[in-house]
Amino acid sequence: MSATAAAIDSTEEPAPDLKLSPELCITSENAQSCDIEVTLEWPMLTKQTICIISDYKNLKKWCSPSPDIHSLTINISSDRDIQFVMIDKDTHETLAGVKLKVTPASSPQVRRRYRNPWSLF
Repeated sequence: MSATAAAIDSTEEPAPDLKLSPELCITSENAQSCDIEVTLEWPMLTKQTICIISDYKNLKKWCSPSPDIHSLTINISSDRDIQFVMIDKDTHETLAGVKLKVTPASSPQVRRRYRNPWSLF
């Protein structure tokens, strides 16, 4: 790599990143839906105004009112996985995406006896 190529690489903007916390929600055995508060964060160094679109029924599209906002906290109640996509507000270009996984709690395992129910002795 030449010195000019290295200089160009160092001045490039970092790739947009969308983080979800937590990324997994486990439903209880009684309730089939997952009720949780999630936080979406996008540590961007640029002055872009972004929008978050989702397949979640209560959050179809949310747009940041200012480029200085870098997180969004929402309460979710869902029984299936939810996809979040970050897009540029002006160009509608997809920048990043993340998925909240909703997993049902497994029922407790029934212990199996390994010896025969009868005995010769």
